[in-house]
Amino acid sequence: MADSVVDSILAARYYRTGEASFEDVCRRVADALGETPEETKEYFDAMMSLSFLPNSPTLMNAGTPLGQLSACFTLPVNDSLPEIFDAIRWGAIIHQSGGGTGYNFSHLRPEGSPVRSTDGVASGPVSFMRVFNAATDVIKQGGRRRGANMGILNVWHPDIMKFIKSKAKEGDFSNFNISVMVSDAFMDLVAKGEKDKVWVTNTDGVGITVGEIWEGIIEGVWKNGEPGILFYDTINRKNPTPNLGEIDTTNPCGEQPLLPFESCVLGSINLAKFIRADGLNYEALDKMTRMGIRFLDAVITKNVFPIPEIRDATNRTRKVGLGLMGVHDAMLMLRIPYDSEAGRNFCIEVMERINNVAVEESVILGKEKGTFPAYEGSVWDKQGIIMRNAALTTIAPTGTISLLAGCSSGIEPVFSFAYTRRNTVGKTFVMVHPYFESELRRVITAMGLTGAEAEAKRDEVINHVHETGSVQDIAWLPDTFKAVFKTALDIGWKDHVLMQAAFQKHVHASISKTINMPVTATKEDVEKAVILAWREGIKGMTLYRTGSREDVVLALEKQEIKPVEASPEMPIPGLVPQLTFTRPRELVGRTFLAQSGCCRLYITVNTMDGKPMEVFIRTVGAGCEASSNALGRSISTGLQNGVPYEKFVKQFAKVNCVSAIKNKNSEGMSCADVVGKCIELAATNQAIATLDNWSLTPVTPGEKKNPPCPECGEPLDFGEGCNQGICKHCGWSGCS
Repeated sequence: MADSVVDSILAARYYRTGEASFEDVCRRVADALGETPEETKEYFDAMMSLSFLPNSPTLMNAGTPLGQLSACFTLPVNDSLPEIFDAIRWGAIIHQSGGGTGYNFSHLRPEGSPVRSTDGVASGPVSFMRVFNAATDVIKQGGRRRGANMGILNVWHPDIMKFIKSKAKEGDFSNFNISVMVSDAFMDLVAKGEKDKVWVTNTDGVGITVGEIWEGIIEGVWKNGEPGILFYDTINRKNPTPNLGEIDTTNPCGEQPLLPFESCVLGSINLAKFIRADGLNYEALDKMTRMGIRFLDAVITKNVFPIPEIRDATNRTRKVGLGLMGVHDAMLMLRIPYDSEAGRNFCIEVMERINNVAVEESVILGKEKGTFPAYEGSVWDKQGIIMRNAALTTIAPTGTISLLAGCSSGIEPVFSFAYTRRNTVGKTFVMVHPYFESELRRVITAMGLTGAEAEAKRDEVINHVHETGSVQDIAWLPDTFKAVFKTALDIGWKDHVLMQAAFQKHVHASISKTINMPVTATKEDVEKAVILAWREGIKGMTLYRTGSREDVVLALEKQEIKPVEASPEMPIPGLVPQLTFTRPRELVGRTFLAQSGCCRLYITVNTMDGKPMEVFIRTVGAGCEASSNALGRSISTGLQNGVPYEKFVKQFAKVNCVSAIKNKNSEGMSCADVVGKCIELAATNQAIATLDNWSLTPVTPGEKKNPPCPECGEPLDFGEGCNQGICKHCGWSGCS
């Protein structure tokens, strides 16, 4: 816990008056929740050893006058003005206390439908969502940050197309994740290809087909990761209390499908702490699971709920969410590839064990303290199992607490094995994943290398993974090493989906996870991923195509470039037409952020067999976007038809621009000159540091695509079902 970044997180988010260490936090929480000295010590030891941590509101508020310990809540939004503004008021109270909120807006009548009480027309769900979003903007959670929301609309609502497109413009509804709740009937039609069928009719009497809705969802997911998708029938088939009604709402990251006014109390076991030389210590894991269930049940008992309705609904079912973090770390320690059948089987075995032990402990608590009040008519009642809690397990986002624990987040694979951190005095340094480095050193030693030669090899790999985010293209590393040490973007979308499905088999609630896709993923890939998730029994999913959330990202929907037809009547001097170029689905490239005279430029140069084949140029500032686009297209056309890249570099170096000459920060004599330099760097695979008088910054995979953290400015990660971003540098999260 000596890490200065961790210290900063603790000081910013968790310390209360008089506290100066993580031990102080653990002591306060344990003292607040433990009913006996033995129980208090057990809770304290579990947290101090970083083997288990509860959700952030519990760490922040246990033992304080505020006393609000739940992570998230679901609130009903009913179809009258007083009820709508009740929901806004309740949400503001929850956000102020440190919680997130989920809303399903499907009960609101569609835009344009009549309102009898005023002889007017309804504004519709999307219009009212703007009011909720604005209210969230001005309320900080516990005085420390803005709250997070989930906005849901059922696929059968007449305003579904307006909802799907509501976040098409980046920055709109910035305090919301949005998800469409789809039914089996809808997915059946999609899977069968019956997309021409009219699915719903809007207030103008216009029928909206299955295909229109489906294409809107896929376009949104592909373009910027939203909407998420929730599977209504799968959720309700697993509803533990169907006697209380159907579930149509989740918390902000989707891992807790809940009834109106319910809240979730969450905690995560750090699986990496239970790995020994001979494998996983199941006995110790069982003990921690039992402790975790008792801890979370105590949270419900001691909780100070923000409004009476939430107190009543939460106590009625006493749902808790015990989950995991450090899963990928544990797999790395056991040398099990994440994207393998062996990896999925390991995770199924672990989660089944945790789930079964959790049920056993809830049975013990039920006999000691009584069942949850809504027990009669529940699935547990029908099975004759005495239970204290209606639901026990979930996989929650652990963005901040996994930083405190020093482990991989949730069930997500590691995003990068080397990344830049900035400490409290502004100094930057490279952090290297400890298991990655130890195994890398073992591999290098096994090659017979020692001393300076070994360190040079080590530095080569670390620098490469820091720049590119992957070791998969380092030829001399053993295949066994590369199979284990894959990052989130090295793992194919299908394996991401199958891992989520593996955990879902033995999780009562749902799972907060992101299906990562490369920037080159197609809309067809997104379609296949959603259909696979539905068929595999996943309750909800979030997909994120790397870079799709940055407003300056390339418009890659236009990337499928066809061979240029050369005209024999108008030959290009010095050009030998090459009409056989067919663009593969994926090309390797580098993206540069550069300053010209009038603007900043994002320049991507894609290569095939080491030769530049495509150039994409986007401007930020006063530069002409259309001219930049045209320049990139022209260069690409020439490269694909045999023009040597050196010709562009040489000719562009001769282009002078008054703005560039006057601007001392310009990195070239013109925009064209800057582009030429980037092409040369990409073609010759030069590192920027080799150029003494030029400071173009290469944008690495972790940095080039993702927007900056609003608190520290470092690049955000997108994982654990949060499409607002999670910062691995300062702990900021848009969702938890």
